[in-house]
Amino acid sequence: MTIKSILYAYCGEQDEGSGLDFAIRLADHYDAWLAGIIRHGFSKMEKRIATIVSEEVHLAVQQAENKRIADITSRFHETVKAAGLEARSSFIDIEPQMVTSISEVARCYDIVVTGNHPEDEQFEFLAAYPDRIALQSGRPVVVVPDGYKSKGPPRKVLIAWDGKRTIARAVGDAMPMLEQGAQVTLLTVGPSHTVDQHPDGGIMGLLARHNIEAEHIHDRGVGRSIAETIVQTADELGSSLIIMGAYEHSKFSQDIFGGVTTEMLQSVRVPVFMAH
Repeated sequence: MTIKSILYAYCGEQDEGSGLDFAIRLADHYDAWLAGIIRHGFSKMEKRIATIVSEEVHLAVQQAENKRIADITSRFHETVKAAGLEARSSFIDIEPQMVTSISEVARCYDIVVTGNHPEDEQFEFLAAYPDRIALQSGRPVVVVPDGYKSKGPPRKVLIAWDGKRTIARAVGDAMPMLEQGAQVTLLTVGPSHTVDQHPDGGIMGLLARHNIEAEHIHDRGVGRSIAETIVQTADELGSSLIIMGAYEHSKFSQDIFGGVTTEMLQSVRVPVFMAH
């Protein structure tokens, strides 16, 4: 089991290239195919002015937005070429009239790399939604924060284990990375845990059978949220990747009431590998 096909989803104007850099390093390490993708609708500005300005002004707005998309495409090709991966790369541009979503395209790749969704609404029409991709694609998603400088495949990995379905799926999907000799720490948070109570070794036994050496840390999480505990533990350990399940509850309830996934993606400083 390995990674042979990677999809990098452009995630808005705030993306400083961190996600693409991470995807390139993964593709180089695993000798994998790397595809870039951007899906663009109509910006709020274009929708707002479409019926109230002259055709000439509307055309100028469209041309400016088309240039931005062309610049993104060119940057991908130039960056991939500079990394020596031009021969095993491609770029997909999903235009507004096309009904295909990034999640549908992502189902034909091993893994998706993207950034967090931008807060600036003017760039929203260009951005991927990592939460939706994780929920709808059936593929794992690595969310890379802006400004993160990748140094190659993750060497220190923190698994945020709660024993539920989504984290079990995430650990299974992440095995190609974990089997590369990563230093793994399993973190449980809360008043109690069941890691040591499984009749056949549990998750620690699974990791051991994959020849993955792992340490277990239990944090009662007193005075901190689960997300804060995970982020602070990752900082203390110098982790370069966090593995977690995505949206154990419905996305609607997460949007309304918040949740661990939402809080994590707002505050984390290293890439987050998540699956649903």
